[in-house]
Amino acid sequence: MRTATASRIDHKDTSIGRELARRGVDVLLDIEDGNALIRCQVSSAIATAMLAPLGGDALGQFRPLAGNLVEVDAIVTLAVAQKMLAARTEALVGAVCLH
Repeated sequence: MRTATASRIDHKDTSIGRELARRGVDVLLDIEDGNALIRCQVSSAIATAMLAPLGGDALGQFRPLAGNLVEVDAIVTLAVAQKMLAARTEALVGAVCLH
């Protein structure tokens, strides 16, 4: 049996959280040399959807935060970035339809 300990790191206390707040955006996307750097803070459900296109190769790219949030800091190809962002959008639309 595993025991999971919730992270006590507040989403505003990370460099990504501060940058998202400073810019007033939900996602930071940098593109360079055919690769994309995706940085965001999302719910664990949305993070799960965004993780799927990586096929399990996401070591160190997703970090748990307090309040059921996950911080994404992933360098991926442009094709994978498009899939991750599409999965995020679909998960967000699905979440809105549930409410």
